[in-house]
Amino acid sequence: MRHSLGAARLARCLAAGLLLTVAPVAAADTRLLPENPRYARNRACADVTVAAPARRPGTHPLDDRISPNPALSPMSQGDSAICFAYATADMISQRIGVTVSALDVATRYYFADPAGLLHSRDRALRSYLRRHPDLAEEIAESRNDTEASRERNPGRKPYFDKLEDGQEEAAALLYNLGGLCTDRDLPSFDGYGQHARTLSALRWRSRVAAPKISWRSLGGTVPRLRDPATDAFNAGWIAHVERRCRRKPLPVPLIPVSDSIADNQLDFMDKAARQEPGLTAGTDRLMAMIDYALDRGRLPVIGYSWYVLEERNPKDPDIAADHSSPIIARRKAGGRCQYHLQDNTGEYCARMRPGIRERCDHGRVWLDEDELRASLYSVIYLR
Repeated sequence: MRHSLGAARLARCLAAGLLLTVAPVAAADTRLLPENPRYARNRACADVTVAAPARRPGTHPLDDRISPNPALSPMSQGDSAICFAYATADMISQRIGVTVSALDVATRYYFADPAGLLHSRDRALRSYLRRHPDLAEEIAESRNDTEASRERNPGRKPYFDKLEDGQEEAAALLYNLGGLCTDRDLPSFDGYGQHARTLSALRWRSRVAAPKISWRSLGGTVPRLRDPATDAFNAGWIAHVERRCRRKPLPVPLIPVSDSIADNQLDFMDKAARQEPGLTAGTDRLMAMIDYALDRGRLPVIGYSWYVLEERNPKDPDIAADHSSPIIARRKAGGRCQYHLQDNTGEYCARMRPGIRERCDHGRVWLDEDELRASLYSVIYLR
């Protein structure tokens, strides 16, 4: 599942952070869900809410000083374009009972060596790796789809804070490496905003060091993310992350389960326009996966289009607006089944479509099932 917004929306892209009771690591549910479950809809549309940890108050310098209040809003991605990392971080945080840093998730996704997964001692994770012998190639393929923003980067060089796009399944798997980093250690609210001085200093140093130094810390990534102009910068960012993070072991392995009916939103739109046979049945299965995850205390993350929530500006070059967000609850209202989507664009509720904005509060939106199905093309959750 690859999710990125067009250039006109990158500065507003947010991703989720639930504001519920913070749970310690020991509270993590150590059960693993079945490997090959039989999915079925919850026909009663019974009320359910998935409890997850929250960012602790005070981890953003503008708590209680700006609107909307960061302490009440979903975790902000700021001006970054890594929605996949924020959605994955929420999914991981809910699974282990600790709010992990979305920036750490992104760093590991882009630069960690997937070969390290082969050294895992966890039986379930080793079993997953045996069933996916081409995983390293799949991660490399996903990384090779990464783009770099042109903003203040005319050469589109692969600086970490200019990278866009990613894949939740690979990001979750790679987070099995090295231990977790809490959001308190490496704050992620406002994207790179709280690390601006560090990133600026790294840019200055990299212009001097880059031609002279080969960075082994980047040896596990793909050539597309290597460049003499950026290697020193990216290695310096990795070192900064490791200095900040007081890593702790994961209480459970992170084993994703995912399915999709299209490669991305454009592909979904094309299949819908052609009325491709099986598309409705595929959407039924994705809805059943969402119900299954919610009913078993897991946070499902979906691939969908932001334009379900807000009308597209005709001048916006992004006609699909691929996006990624978690579903945090389900309810029945007015005889209709609704799903609580935690919007991760950073948009004010007042700017959303009529009828949608009235069901939005601090970036969390109740969508009717039909509204959700209109662009839903992928689902992922953690066993």
